[in-house]
Amino acid sequence: MFAPRCTRLAPADRGGPIDEHGLPALRHRARERVRALLAAVPLPRPWSMNAWVDALEAWRGREIDLVPIAYRPGQPSGAWQARPDYDLIAYTEHTSALHQDHIIAHELAHMLCAHTGTCLLSEAEAAELAPDLAPRALSHLLTRVTTGTDEYEAELIAVLLLSAATSEPPAVQPGASGRAADQARRLAALLG
Repeated sequence: MFAPRCTRLAPADRGGPIDEHGLPALRHRARERVRALLAAVPLPRPWSMNAWVDALEAWRGREIDLVPIAYRPGQPSGAWQARPDYDLIAYTEHTSALHQDHIIAHELAHMLCAHTGTCLLSEAEAAELAPDLAPRALSHLLTRVTTGTDEYEAELIAVLLLSAATSEPPAVQPGASGRAADQARRLAALLG
């Protein structure tokens, strides 16, 4: 039987300690991972999470299903589950579009980093949280135990992705020259 990989921090366990000595290397790795990802899968302009997820699917050769769920206090706002032939990302449905994008980006980061965790949610609990979906589809989706370092990395990658997605590249005046204009052109090309 397939054992899904799930990602979400269990509410009672904030993910454990973060190795603070490793944070500079983790930050560097996250920035490099985002830079490489955006070179392979450029952000759409204007920004659209759905369009970018479509591009990620094509790049990975694997579908990603986005599933809105009802949020309840004390429950997760998002989760990722690797299924045998596709990935499933659940996100809170009744929040702002920017918050939804952040939740999805955080879960995409877990997916892209291949973070794993231990599933703890029963099928009955899944049915209560997402009554319109088959309980088996979400039985282990919304609870996991991960390290604090995985959570930190996923959050950092989400922030870097959305910062790039929601900021417009600097405008470069036609005919502009010099070091600043060259840097602006390179940045605009990198960000799409």
